[in-house]
Amino acid sequence: MKIRNAIITLAVLLSATLSSLSAQTNGSATDADAIIKQMLTVEKKQRQMLNDVVFDTEMLEGEFNDDGEFVEKAKFIKKTYIKYLADTALFHEEYLEYYKEGELKSEKDAKNQGKEKIEKKKKRKTRDISFPMLAPFYDENRAKYEIQYNGVTPDPVDGFVCHHFKVHAVEPAEGLVNGDFYVETDGFNLVRVDFAPSKLVKKMMFKLEKLNMSIHYAPEENGYWLPSQFDIEGKGKAAFFIGVKFAGTEFYRNPVINGGIDESMFGDQNGN
Repeated sequence: MKIRNAIITLAVLLSATLSSLSAQTNGSATDADAIIKQMLTVEKKQRQMLNDVVFDTEMLEGEFNDDGEFVEKAKFIKKTYIKYLADTALFHEEYLEYYKEGELKSEKDAKNQGKEKIEKKKKRKTRDISFPMLAPFYDENRAKYEIQYNGVTPDPVDGFVCHHFKVHAVEPAEGLVNGDFYVETDGFNLVRVDFAPSKLVKKMMFKLEKLNMSIHYAPEENGYWLPSQFDIEGKGKAAFFIGVKFAGTEFYRNPVINGGIDESMFGDQNGN
């Protein structure tokens, strides 16, 4: 009799435990969906209030040495312009100053370097800060991604307590990313995203082996959350060369919001 009662008690406890685990799992999924909904609502609200923004931008280029230290090779001072339209954004850069290994080059050199970089960006379809980084969470894209909610971060991210989502493309494809998304718990604004293309560029004359990027966001004085820093590190192999390493950081400062930008200045530069 005692054995029978013990078995019944054990079965009840096991059933309760499984039910609890099931409830926790479903609750976690429900919580994640609710957080994503809030994230997208906050993003949409800000997008509706933003017409345009202009940044003072400092761009550093170089590479990391064997000790993990960044070695600067070039620096650019430029203006970055973004104009937000109904379903896209226009992006334009104006190169003002160019420093090579600490030496200020001519205005002509700065413009030539800028022209070359803009052309490379167009050819490589490189992503910039005007791209809506929460795109993997949009309804039309959810089927393309596996999205995992990892809860609240144990340590602050860029000074903020954050929800952590890990995103991975179901099938690697051009335009899709893999990455970690950090969203602050108080206002559901994107704080940082660490990401990489789900599919790296492989062409006849160049093969990209690694491309890691991060975009940091921060609130400005009026409460808009805007890009504050962009980091990139990569490694590739060009024809007839052993390997090419590169790294860089851009800092976005002094944002001027809704000051008015003429669309004609963007020319045929790519929008997002």
